[in-house]
Amino acid sequence: MEFSYYPGCTLKGSAQELDESFRNGAERLGVRLTEIPDWTCCGASSAHMVDAYLETALPARDLLTAERMGNDVVAPCAGCHVRMRAASKHILKDKELLRQFPFKGEIDVISGMDMFHKKDLLKALKDKKLRSLEGLRVVPYYGCLAVRPVEVVEPENAENPTQMDDILEALGAEVLSWPYKTDCCGGSLALTKTEMVVKLSRKLIDMAMMVDADMMVTMCPMCQANLDTRQADISKAAGKVYHMPIVYLTELIGVAFNDPKLGTWFEKHLVSPAPVLAKRGLL
Repeated sequence: MEFSYYPGCTLKGSAQELDESFRNGAERLGVRLTEIPDWTCCGASSAHMVDAYLETALPARDLLTAERMGNDVVAPCAGCHVRMRAASKHILKDKELLRQFPFKGEIDVISGMDMFHKKDLLKALKDKKLRSLEGLRVVPYYGCLAVRPVEVVEPENAENPTQMDDILEALGAEVLSWPYKTDCCGGSLALTKTEMVVKLSRKLIDMAMMVDADMMVTMCPMCQANLDTRQADISKAAGKVYHMPIVYLTELIGVAFNDPKLGTWFEKHLVSPAPVLAKRGLL
């Protein structure tokens, strides 16, 4: 199984642990990832709000390169995935855009979550893992962009997605039922409307705590950053300490495969998942 790989800006910066854990997990399962050469920013999360042409032009260059490479693109970042899919649809529906960017639509753009959810890889995760995550209580947090806009992402179930649930269960974790799978954390408003992000993030963490989750699991760097970095602000506002680990799905795949880089990934979190994993006998 082979894919063209689009890491995007965030995975080369603040979410390096997602990039590394994604690549390592894919390698463990025999997936070949070929990074798109000389890739450029897709415009997430602001280009589509500022300039309609840039919204398409920025991802178009990488789509054309990927199409020449001949394999479907996997974009682990939820924002990049949406922007690339949206651009591909815009080009194919607009003759002028198609003239400028001769994208044929011969390749697809899939999310990182959907890649690991492919039947063969899901079975491999279940059969080849070195340790089961049995006893670890988790809530899967998809966030907005994993399922929206519906006409762009085309999810199987926009209200109750289950791909991450299935992957976590294949790893042996206990997946808890909770009502905020796809609720918003505030996204890119962390700097412009900080109070809103603190409020929304607190609501999510409160519910995760209410169902007695050990940690929240996501595949969106923006969601991970909001929920992880805002807990000090939330604690101050609430008058009690919030200490909920927010981990990437691929980091838990790394736990299941006893990846030697776990420690360096967890050091990048403000709320480290290491104590909880150790308590559950997984470190």
